[in-house]
Amino acid sequence: MSPWKYLLTLAAILILFPAEQAEAQVVRRRGVTVVKVDRRTKRKIRRKKRRIRRRTLRRLPANTVAIRYRNVNYYPVGGMYFIPRQGVYVRAFPPRGFRVATVPGNVVRISVKGSPYLYSEGVFYQEDKGAYEVVDAPLGAVVEELPEDAEKMNFDGISTYELNEVLYQAIDDGYEVIDLLEEPEE
Repeated sequence: MSPWKYLLTLAAILILFPAEQAEAQVVRRRGVTVVKVDRRTKRKIRRKKRRIRRRTLRRLPANTVAIRYRNVNYYPVGGMYFIPRQGVYVRAFPPRGFRVATVPGNVVRISVKGSPYLYSEGVFYQEDKGAYEVVDAPLGAVVEELPEDAEKMNFDGISTYELNEVLYQAIDDGYEVIDLLEEPEE
């Protein structure tokens, strides 16, 4: 094959399959060279993977009242609870024993073995003396849907979802509580 055929083949490949290019801009400032690279394709990918519901908040909505439990302030926002961490508010699940006057968010009433429960955003409550107390998830409880924070995982060969130290298995009617994970001892 002649060198011209190699060059034409290479030119055709470069035209048909162009390499991804990034624009760069060089800025010089007092002995420091800064190179700014425009990476538009990566930004598009990040936007596709962004969660709809946020796990952190920079600011709380107006009139949000803290609920103090064991020296930690929990802020109810949109059915979820947030705690302050390093200048932002991070989503957290309230511990067992946490009591509130009203359950935040969309509440679903569930009955398991004759015991009534309330479910909202991955947290199970039971009514006690006019207040609602956070309790362990009852085995066999079925909820219609899980929050987006639920992580899919493989548990002994079974496809499950983990949320708030509870394992759920997908069934026809929704998701069933199949096991409680033990909290690590300190």
